[in-house]
Amino acid sequence: MFAPEVKGNGAEGENFLKRTEIHNMPDQNLVKQVQRSYERMKHGKIKGFLQSMVVYAVMVGVISLFLGNPLPHRETILFFSVWDSGWIYTCMTTCPYMLVPFCAAGLALSLLWLCIPLIRDMIKFHGVLLKRCDAQGFLELMEYGVSYGRDLKFKGYQSSVFLLLQQRLALAMIASGKLEECHRFLSEEWIGKKKSSIYKYAVMNLELVEAYCRSDIDGFHELLQKADAGLKKQKLFFAEQMFLEQKYEQALVFLKTYKTRYAYYEVMRQYLMGKCYDKAGNRNMAEACMRYVAAYGNTLPCREGAQEWLSCKVS
Repeated sequence: MFAPEVKGNGAEGENFLKRTEIHNMPDQNLVKQVQRSYERMKHGKIKGFLQSMVVYAVMVGVISLFLGNPLPHRETILFFSVWDSGWIYTCMTTCPYMLVPFCAAGLALSLLWLCIPLIRDMIKFHGVLLKRCDAQGFLELMEYGVSYGRDLKFKGYQSSVFLLLQQRLALAMIASGKLEECHRFLSEEWIGKKKSSIYKYAVMNLELVEAYCRSDIDGFHELLQKADAGLKKQKLFFAEQMFLEQKYEQALVFLKTYKTRYAYYEVMRQYLMGKCYDKAGNRNMAEACMRYVAAYGNTLPCREGAQEWLSCKVS
């Protein structure tokens, strides 16, 4: 346990220490990154406005390379001075519908510019789980991020950071096998709208895992059919459905073709393959998969399952 460097003094510094002392934070750099994520979005609305102005100015400049001066001006053509309204006014009067894609494109680029740092931060936080297979470290980091946010008076887009961290806290609880705690968090402690896609994604993920743990074949299949595109991209859910349906050979064929660049999904793939091999009676292949999980599972719950399997079935 440690407390990161406190910036500021007085009551603000004391409150910060109170927030940090109660958490076992895994990585000081990531803890500071959580703080920077909140701080960056503190003036998000002002930044968003200024960035949109820059984007529109650049877009106008690029278009002007082809259409000429965008503003009203006089031009001299063959010794005659003529008045040119500029392409902006011309576009507004002759084809005003073209302003719609122009404004939409500018808004989209502005939002992307504003959100890229936040998206990059979330990817870095999630990397604790996906790259290191450190479910406990991910959980502690997200607990800190949510606890830190609860003490803030949100300004700008800080509430968006808080919502994303809440969702990842729920996912961290699921990855750590703390399903009851996750259910309680989502039903009683969640702060924000429960009709948002962020909340629904976390709830659906929890319900799928709970159905799998109960071996509820019909429930799991129904939930998977209703899941959004984001969850359906996680192909391991379909392999788990095959496992519940006792289609072990089919699941193995599917898992052998499943490719991923993240260590977390590879460990989960190996664990599920090991269970399928065990059910299919191929003890040697099951042992190889379980040894992989035991070696690289870090703090994932499946590592304990693999170690228990090895201790019981391998002399």
